[in-house]
Amino acid sequence: MEVVDKKYNFLKPIKTSNLTRLGRNHDGGYVVDFEIVKGCNTLITFGLGPDWSFELDYIKKNKEIKIYMYDYTVSSYPYIKEIWKYFRRFITFRASFESVSNRVKYLYNYKKFLNSKNVNFFKEKITFPAESKIDTDIKKVFSRIEKEKDVVLKSDIEGSEYKVIDEILKYSNRIKMLIFEFHWIDNKEEIFLQSVKKLKEHFDIIHIHGNNHFSRLDTGLPIILEITLLNKKYSPKNVEYISSFPIKDLDYPNNPYKDDLIINFQN
Repeated sequence: MEVVDKKYNFLKPIKTSNLTRLGRNHDGGYVVDFEIVKGCNTLITFGLGPDWSFELDYIKKNKEIKIYMYDYTVSSYPYIKEIWKYFRRFITFRASFESVSNRVKYLYNYKKFLNSKNVNFFKEKITFPAESKIDTDIKKVFSRIEKEKDVVLKSDIEGSEYKVIDEILKYSNRIKMLIFEFHWIDNKEEIFLQSVKKLKEHFDIIHIHGNNHFSRLDTGLPIILEITLLNKKYSPKNVEYISSFPIKDLDYPNNPYKDDLIINFQN
């Protein structure tokens, strides 16, 4: 049994009855509070990458959702490059027509998603402070949303999350739920611990999951950690804690070819 060091007990999630999964059953999927998803019509997403299954599932659960998506690294080029690669293989009899057709579908689905009426896409880098033309800070993100709108915020920005947490907390009264992927805890453990403790002043952790693409610290904590937090305004009055993860039929390994990372908190 993999037990994490007692100093991480403050990461122990509270028990809620509305947990559900949005997105794929591996990398790209996250566990959230279903009632918040149904009732919150604004989603801010930092980091798109090659997968948008979370956002697609959110649209299915809430047709009124408006998504404000930020990723400065995204372009059609990788999709076009893949199409060209498989087309060359096809004409030299090293790949099937279906493999070419699938790559065309990937590009089509990417374009279709970004052009959806639910999606506002910004090819910008989320950071603080904003120093270059491509940079955007949290103040600018919220300036694009009507002031009375509450939001759900999801962040997967490869370590830049630590730069913006203080800025995000300035809008904590408008954020119903946060989904964070915390990166490189092996090199950033102190700032990770400080960041989560700041978040916990306004939010309760309701779910935690280790990304099994990477290993864990000697203390048992995964190097990359997915954490879902609920604004304390919506937390249950009678608090119980969950000590063991992953949760069957809710959590799945990010890398389906490796065992999931087990997290057991000490009592």
